[in-house]
Amino acid sequence: MNNWFFRFLTSGFGTGTAAGKAVGWTIAICLIGLWIFIWLVKIIYKAIVGEKVPHYKDGNYCVELVAIGNNPKALKKQLCEFKGYSSSLAKKVMNSVPSIVVTGLDKEAAEDFQTVIDATGATTEVKIYQPK
Repeated sequence: MNNWFFRFLTSGFGTGTAAGKAVGWTIAICLIGLWIFIWLVKIIYKAIVGEKVPHYKDGNYCVELVAIGNNPKALKKQLCEFKGYSSSLAKKVMNSVPSIVVTGLDKEAAEDFQTVIDATGATTEVKIYQPK
């Protein structure tokens, strides 16, 4: 929470009165509680659902990572630039080679993804996606 905003709330909205301070502290505590609740929901959601590789609905192709290559930092950085990738998901995909990087692409988009990933020194293959 922003420091100036918290000070404003706890000072009684700038009035310094006891009633204003009580209302300000109540609002501050509720906001902190809401922030903690949202944080916990995110943690529980990630634990239940887990992170999944991005699935585009344009086609039936996927890009599979076959080998990491000699520059894993560049590969991780490139994966994190894709929409839907977090640092932990990129690490998970890289640690479980061979693994699928993206799914649900048309042939041209899959080849574009392959070109971008292969530029980091990794080895990939474009395949027809068949969910397990």
